[in-house]
Amino acid sequence: MKYNDYELLDLICDNDEVAYNIMINKYKPVIYNKALEYYNYLRSNNYEGLTLDDFLEEGLITLNHAIKSFDSNKGSLFYSFLLVCLTSSFNLMLRKVFTIKNRPLLKYQELEYEVKDSKGIDPYDYVDNLDIYDELNNYLYNIGLIDSAIIELRLNNFKYSEIMKLLDVSASKINRTIKTMRERLSYISPI
Repeated sequence: MKYNDYELLDLICDNDEVAYNIMINKYKPVIYNKALEYYNYLRSNNYEGLTLDDFLEEGLITLNHAIKSFDSNKGSLFYSFLLVCLTSSFNLMLRKVFTIKNRPLLKYQELEYEVKDSKGIDPYDYVDNLDIYDELNNYLYNIGLIDSAIIELRLNNFKYSEIMKLLDVSASKINRTIKTMRERLSYISPI
């Protein structure tokens, strides 16, 4: 017997596990396609560190949340609601990944060899020096609040226009702040 989404959601509210499994299986292809879209975006921009499985897991968590929070009285389709939830969840996931503390994860490379003895290549030679992040954090701690906010927002991939609106500053203020940071921390240029 075929159920529509509303019938499945009602059954799920009554703790029907069969209906829950039907709903999960019904929307797995939707999650897969949306996850693949975001994964391909990262791959096309040469970012590593997140796998398709990461997006799929986030998608299943989002589906579970959407099932629990969907309100049929608002007049939308569950499918549309789920797509909005997935887009929002994946965008938030990317925002978190693009923060400065997670940037080393975006460029990781898997080792294609095994270190067998002390004469082998040390894999830690290929890891970026994480002290630069401590140095940047110290710098951000010792400057003004607006300047620190400008740098943090820019490091988190906010555009100049977005920063200007959020902080009510001019483009020249943003340029000066970033230029000063680059001069003080000449070996760091994440922006």
